Amino acid sequence: MHATLLFSPGTDPRSPHLALPSLAAFLRGAGVRTTQRDVDLEGFLSLIEPAHLAEAVAACRDRFDGASDPERTRLRALLDESDAILEHIGAAPAQLRDPVAFYNPFAHHAARQWIRSALELVSAATGGLVDYSIEPAHYDVRDMDVMRLADLAAATADPQANLFEAYYQSDVLADLERDRPDLVAVSILNLQQVIPGLTLARRLKAAGHFVVIGGTVYTKFVGELLQRPDFFRLFCDGLIAYEGETALLELVEQLNGGRDLSQVPNLLYLDRTGRVTFTRYHVEDVSSLPTPDFDGLPLDDYLAPAPVLPILTGKGCYFNRCKFCDIPFINHISKKAYRVRTPERVAEDVAKLHERYGARHFEITDEALAPKLLLRLADALDDYPAVQPRFVGYARLEPGFTPEVCRRVYEMGMRKLFFGLESGSQATLDHMDKGIRVDDAKVVLRNCSDAGIAFHLFSIIGFPEENAERARETAQFFVDNAAVIDHPRNTFDIHPFSLDLRTEYAEQAASFGVEIDTHDLAGRDFPVTAMRWDNRRGLGESDVQQLLEEFHAQLRHTYRAYHQYPLFVWPGYEEYTVLYGDHYADRPFPFRINLPAAHDDTPIRLVWTEQARIKPIDDDYVVSGPFATARIGASALALLARPRDPLAVDDLLVGLAQRLIQHGRAKESAVDELRTVVDWLLHTGALQLVSLTPELVAP
Repeated sequence: MHATLLFSPGTDPRSPHLALPSLAAFLRGAGVRTTQRDVDLEGFLSLIEPAHLAEAVAACRDRFDGASDPERTRLRALLDESDAILEHIGAAPAQLRDPVAFYNPFAHHAARQWIRSALELVSAATGGLVDYSIEPAHYDVRDMDVMRLADLAAATADPQANLFEAYYQSDVLADLERDRPDLVAVSILNLQQVIPGLTLARRLKAAGHFVVIGGTVYTKFVGELLQRPDFFRLFCDGLIAYEGETALLELVEQLNGGRDLSQVPNLLYLDRTGRVTFTRYHVEDVSSLPTPDFDGLPLDDYLAPAPVLPILTGKGCYFNRCKFCDIPFINHISKKAYRVRTPERVAEDVAKLHERYGARHFEITDEALAPKLLLRLADALDDYPAVQPRFVGYARLEPGFTPEVCRRVYEMGMRKLFFGLESGSQATLDHMDKGIRVDDAKVVLRNCSDAGIAFHLFSIIGFPEENAERARETAQFFVDNAAVIDHPRNTFDIHPFSLDLRTEYAEQAASFGVEIDTHDLAGRDFPVTAMRWDNRRGLGESDVQQLLEEFHAQLRHTYRAYHQYPLFVWPGYEEYTVLYGDHYADRPFPFRINLPAAHDDTPIRLVWTEQARIKPIDDDYVVSGPFATARIGASALALLARPRDPLAVDDLLVGLAQRLIQHGRAKESAVDELRTVVDWLLHTGALQLVSLTPELVAP
């Protein structure tokens, strides 16, 4: 018996996902030969190879003369940058894997920017047919809706719409032709994986493989799939909804025996009459599942300097009541809203993964970690003192995160918690049945901060029946609590509300003043969200966008040293932030994106980054960095042209302004002007500031 597990392209390959290693461990434990491949990582790396990018540059040049004006403008900008992209892209992944360069956030962000630019170049070479990036992760095909089956059929039939076509043919399909497994399982967890994943599944099915699709995306559409046999004719021989361990093992055994697919739980397939059949539900015993098995995955190839491995403590959510969340639906087949793995098993998982792979950094993938569970895990980990693990995870802003609990959880190794604040308005929180208090949230954040635990705060505006006054309370929360939040390790966001289906807000829309365009919804085979809806008793779409612009400007003014929202100096992704949290736990973090306040005696140095681009325009210059552009005068640019020795900020600015002062400019005016210019340039990322704390100043 042989199963091959494939993880579809479309995500950001910072670390392996949990799905394949969990399935591999279960199958291997039952004696099934199991191969797992991260096609996402492999495909991404194939696209950014310099030789492939050179072909993309040639394709962009060929397209230029016949392009429309908007496309020509984009192509000109990319072609102007193409030499620099080709020069730097070979080293960019290596910088993110380098244990020194990774922890310089400017080098880190620069490497990520070269990767984004390279993928933009690859996308432009298709003439705008495909738009693919890892940040933010997306894979879009022009005029194609991933929620419509007809569009999925058209997109996956067109090799030009598949950036990974050459890689699929030369690597994946060729390898599987040489070593034909009994089945090939394709994992699709996110919407951005849908087109690349279904294209892969379609190519495999056409090559004669038995193909099964799994993952959370199509778990939401069991009812819809029962009415759409064409999905199975095109893409797969079966689809496993919900949990896959027992189902996949039984499927392998049936394919090697009686081939009675009706015996496989959680399976959708075409029966002999051509009708889609669903077998039966099966819920796994979470605590009995084996430790994930990452053998076969190239852990050194991910975009990080050390492996950050995902682990599970439980499935579902212990609160399970938020009206905007579809987690209750995904987990509804279980009688228990939250199934927990025993802390002793989790601690054993951590120790085994450390022993097998040398891993010390872990992402706990649960939706919400309760304080009591974390305390029990801390006690269980005491039996493995040599591991010294570091964790990142998700939690609720519960009063149970007391000072004592936070200290204990930090000692256990927790370095960052991602909290769903959602809103700074108590009325809005009560409306969504979030079950937290704004006043409690403030205390929890202070307790985390005092213990050394970093945090991220998710927040949203535009909830059903939310007005502008309540939305402004969310922005005000970040202003009022800046003293706690404004540390380089902490991050936050404010996003517009999206009306997910299979939530209480969507299912009882009329009672909340929400009107969904049912005609538009009916035109989509696999709708995840309501694309067209009106918040009749709350903020409209334009109101939300206007408020977000207002809030972002307000937050940029409030958080200047490390956050310049939405830019964060300290990388915010889970895998990166736990690595940074470990690295900087006992050493200073010397990086900022604005000048220190006047009279600050800390020596600072200004250095141009490798991504700085300076171009003349009229009588001025446009300076571009990885984050933004700024326009400055020739005289200001000349003053900053040479590197300066480390100086306190007042001395540095006076020294820079000396030429202006000699030409009659008032000292205070010249210094203020230069401070503004330097801050602009720091915000672009073209100019880098290093704050030289005493520990970093050479003797």
